[in-house]
Amino acid sequence: MGSQAPRELLFRSFASKDMTKLTLSQYYTAGRHLLKHRNSDSKAGASAFRLTAGFLYRELPVRISQTISGLKQSPSPYKLREVSQFKTLMTDYAEDFSLLVDQTPEPKAPESNEQFVDTLRKLKRKYRFNMWTLAEGLRSLSAAVNAKDPAVVPPFLLPTAKPQKGELQPHYLSSTLAYPDLSAPMAYLAPSGEMEMTDPAKWSTLSAAGAVPLRPSPDPLPSTAEAAAAAATHLAAPQQWSPNRVCSEFCDEASCRNPRLWITDGTRRCAENQTRRFFDWLYSMNLGTQLLIEDHVAIHDFGHNLVQIIQPLQIANRAARDARAICEQHYGFSAPLVKIIAPMPAVTTTYVPHYLYSMLFQLLKNALRATVENHKHRGPLGFPVVKLVMSSGEEDVAFKVSDEGGGIPLSQVDAIWSYLGTTAPAGGSSSSINSSSSDVAEDVSEAMSADPSDSAKRKAVKDSALSSITFMNRTAGMPLFGVCEGLPMTRQIARYFGGDLDLVSMEGVGTDAYLHLSRSRNAVEHTNDLRTMLEPSAPPVHSESAAKGAAT
Repeated sequence: MGSQAPRELLFRSFASKDMTKLTLSQYYTAGRHLLKHRNSDSKAGASAFRLTAGFLYRELPVRISQTISGLKQSPSPYKLREVSQFKTLMTDYAEDFSLLVDQTPEPKAPESNEQFVDTLRKLKRKYRFNMWTLAEGLRSLSAAVNAKDPAVVPPFLLPTAKPQKGELQPHYLSSTLAYPDLSAPMAYLAPSGEMEMTDPAKWSTLSAAGAVPLRPSPDPLPSTAEAAAAAATHLAAPQQWSPNRVCSEFCDEASCRNPRLWITDGTRRCAENQTRRFFDWLYSMNLGTQLLIEDHVAIHDFGHNLVQIIQPLQIANRAARDARAICEQHYGFSAPLVKIIAPMPAVTTTYVPHYLYSMLFQLLKNALRATVENHKHRGPLGFPVVKLVMSSGEEDVAFKVSDEGGGIPLSQVDAIWSYLGTTAPAGGSSSSINSSSSDVAEDVSEAMSADPSDSAKRKAVKDSALSSITFMNRTAGMPLFGVCEGLPMTRQIARYFGGDLDLVSMEGVGTDAYLHLSRSRNAVEHTNDLRTMLEPSAPPVHSESAAKGAAT
């Protein structure tokens, strides 16, 4: 592009488009079709790869541009741009966008298709590093938030912030816990514990949009020019945080439904909820982009696709073995036993093997650590068994990881899903994480730089770093203590194709983690477009505008 203005218009054009979300079935079917024609010189084989490459050529810039815009317009009140790793991420993503749009021709011919695949190889190497950069950024953000760094933490979340009149007005939510019709009185649970009735006249006219606000917002309305500019770019404006907005009008977090928390620390909790919502989105965007890239490269270079028909029990056994190994390495003595119970051991499902491995590995690692820490006085021979139960139903394949590690206090349950925390002990653990991550990244980079024409090297790569399961095994040298993105990231992986992860804990006893994989091959990628992600954080509209919008 010759000038900056057309370049910016092109970027905005991609960022305003909707993503094309795929299903597991589409990944698997397309992958098998490409593998069938991989070594064929027929027109059908060339056409299959050209169509897939053409789709990626159009789709990847949409996802990457939305990721950049999301980082710039994050609904989190924390100043992410002041964190060096997030600056690096935005620069890296901008380079990726330029590499695709400005430096790579559309793959219409065999020569341009090879050039496009080479671009995907470069992006694959970079996305491994991007994920570690994101993890480092979360640690830096967590440290800044805990230290109340004014360069990152907004003034109204600092200890010196002075409450404004009306700041602690409670956020009432109707007993439906949904988006009710606020035009009629409804029952709600007041902070006093009494059931009361709402007065519709006191509710903001945002009820027409289905929101549950605190009260009419004092924020200034956007000018006509600003509104037109926002409409022209198809991008929602970022959240306008202020001290008197205790909770986002659209906040749907469980912690905000607890009346005991409305008065005490509503602003901080809602800041964390908005931050968690953003990083959930950012991680899911990275997951989808990385899967598109890696799946195509694996098929083209190594003759296997990442979405496969798998036997979950095999992956569970491997994850249990590796989790015990890392536990023994960390503590220096034998780890608790992991008992796997599988009434239907031969069950199969369609999934991404290394996704399942990473989730089970994380849950088992946490369970083993909690068991050892809670029963150190018994010695290695007295540790309770960690149980991993696998079941198969019509809708899902489910896993339950049960430990007797002492459980989690009720007040801390929400915190386990926060990205603004870490279980890494102080004093050196971070460096060991960085070291292990770098070693793995270097191995992958070295493997990816192999000449695809070298069949021996390609086989070694396929059997090691690029294998969907053995790549995850290389992380077994990392510390037992997790980093802040561990459980939230695991839940995002589970949800990405229609599954879920939940924890039930009994303080003083232990914790049960329930992991569900959807058996529906039609489960679509679970991630929002940029506009959808930012919509709930948009500033309130004027009552007259809301009424007109409702009328139309």
